[in-house]
Amino acid sequence: MDGSRPDLPVASIAEPYHTGNDTVTIRLSKPLEQLRATLEGRNIQLLQTDSTRMLVPLHVDKVGLYPLVISGLDSRKAPISDTLFVEIRSDIKPRRMQYRLLNTFPHAATSFTQGLEFSGDALFEGTGLNGKSGIMRVEPVTGRILQSKDLPDEYFGEGITVINDKIYQLTWKSGKCFRYTLDFEPDKTFSIYTQGWGLTHKDSTLIVSDGSNRLYFYTPEFEPKGDLAVYDDNGPVSKLNELEYVNGFVLANVWETNRIVQINLQSGKVVADLHLDRLVPANLGNPQSDVLNGIAYNKKERALYITGKNWPVLYQLKVSDLLKSNPGGPVL
Repeated sequence: MDGSRPDLPVASIAEPYHTGNDTVTIRLSKPLEQLRATLEGRNIQLLQTDSTRMLVPLHVDKVGLYPLVISGLDSRKAPISDTLFVEIRSDIKPRRMQYRLLNTFPHAATSFTQGLEFSGDALFEGTGLNGKSGIMRVEPVTGRILQSKDLPDEYFGEGITVINDKIYQLTWKSGKCFRYTLDFEPDKTFSIYTQGWGLTHKDSTLIVSDGSNRLYFYTPEFEPKGDLAVYDDNGPVSKLNELEYVNGFVLANVWETNRIVQINLQSGKVVADLHLDRLVPANLGNPQSDVLNGIAYNKKERALYITGKNWPVLYQLKVSDLLKSNPGGPVL
C-alpha cells in the first residue's frame, strides 16, 4: 500500500432533516471560493456564505430525498464538487379523521382481501395467496360472490382497480399486472418492475404502491409517468398497501397496522389519518396476517367500505372531513 487515502468530503449538512421552506446550513471542511449550490439541477440563490459555511434556501413542494450539489474552487483554484442528500419531511401533523359506523355486512372469511373498489354500483374484490388468488364481483349487502375468476396458482394476487371498463390486478412478486374486461375475460398482461401491493387510479393515471413509502404513476398501458415519496411529520410512511383515490387524495392502508393515511398527491404529505382499531374483528384465524386491507369509496353514498384479509365483515362508514378539501392540480 502507498499510504494514500481518498479525499474526504468537503461539504456536510448541519441538520439531518428539513421541511420544504427551510434554509439548510452547509459546513465546509476547507475554505472554498465562488461557491454554488444546485438542487436537482436548479441553481439556488445563496442567502449568506463565507469560506466555511453556506446558507441554502430550499423552496421545494414535495417531500423526499433531494440531491444538493455544492461546488467551488479551492485555494489552488481547482474545482471541487460534493453531492449531498437533503431529506425533506412533512411540516403537517396529520389530523385525526373521525368516522361513524353505518352498517356491518357479511364478508367471505375465506377471502384474503388485497383490493377493493366500486365501479358504479358494482363492488369488485381482488384476493391473494398462491392458489387462492382471483378477482370477484361481490354483492356488498349480502357478501354473495356474483362472479369470480381465479389466477393460476403461481401468482399471488394483489391490488385491483377498474378504469376505462377494464379491471387491472397486480401480482406481488411476479412482475405482472393482468387486465380483464368487465366480464372477467383476459385482455392484456403488463410487465412491472416493482413489487405489486396496492392499486388505484385518478382519471387515466394508474397509481401503484410497492410496500415502500413511494407511489408510482403509470398510463393505462403501464408506461411510467413518475413517482412520489410519502412522508408524515415523523418521516417516511412505509408499507403503503391497498389504495383508494378519493377527491384529490389517495387513501392507503399501512400494512400491519389499523391506520389508513390520506396522502396529498401534489406534495406526498400525509394530511390526515384514520385509525380503525375498534373495528378489528375478534377471534381472527391469524391476527398477524389477517390485517386491515380493503378500502372502497362509494361515490353515490359518499361512504367508505372497509374490510381486511379473511375478515368475516365488511364495514360501511361515514368519515367526517373525508371530502373537506381538494388540493386540485395534476397528479404529478
